Amino acid sequence: MSEDKSLSGKNALVIGGGSGMGAAAALALARSGAQVVVSGRRQGKLKEIAEGAPQGALLQGYAADVSDRGSLTALFEWHDSNFTSLDIFINAAGINIPNRTMEDLSPNDWDKVIGINLTGAYDCLRLAIKRMRPRKDGLVVMINSVSGKRSNPLGGVAYNASKFGMTALGACVAEEERENGIRITNIFPGEVNTPILDQRPVPPTEEHRAGILQSEDIAAAVLMLAKLDSRAHVPELVIKPTSQSYL
Repeated sequence: MSEDKSLSGKNALVIGGGSGMGAAAALALARSGAQVVVSGRRQGKLKEIAEGAPQGALLQGYAADVSDRGSLTALFEWHDSNFTSLDIFINAAGINIPNRTMEDLSPNDWDKVIGINLTGAYDCLRLAIKRMRPRKDGLVVMINSVSGKRSNPLGGVAYNASKFGMTALGACVAEEERENGIRITNIFPGEVNTPILDQRPVPPTEEHRAGILQSEDIAAAVLMLAKLDSRAHVPELVIKPTSQSYL
């Protein structure tokens, strides 16, 4: 793999790209020459991201809601109408809630977290691989969490369960689709300075935020995967702050 390998001619779709890791990944792919559609719920945020792309980069926004199957179907059908292929799909959609213990977690909050983090991941993956399978090629990157490998009270009951489920989803479908040339990677970030930290019961300090991973670190990992030759598959990738334990 050459570090300066261009992604020119590749079509990428990033869901959950209105902020944080998704936005950073969309910009990184666009800077490398891919034609990128970034999707999220807020059209205004998507417009800001597109306007922040370098001159000449091919990046545009399309609003969709990962918890709404009709909205996702409309997004993928719009992509079909405007692009010849879906080569790279990034799912960066995810939420957490403040009330995280079993004692405090309400059924509604459980449904909300599972609906976006796990059911949403299933719906996105189903729609993406349907488009990749006939071409026998495609890369799917699922932005997971170390909570999908190490259950920790900090993430909470619903979040941990959703991310463990996402791990199994990506691994199982990767095995099913490997002979169709589809590569699915679970990326497991540790602490990343994104807006989801505001949903912690006690949000971290600015000093703490500065010392953990930044969205650009995850975007660099996504870009590395996108530039690998299609013969190479990375099933999973853990990336964490140097100071964060992984025991």
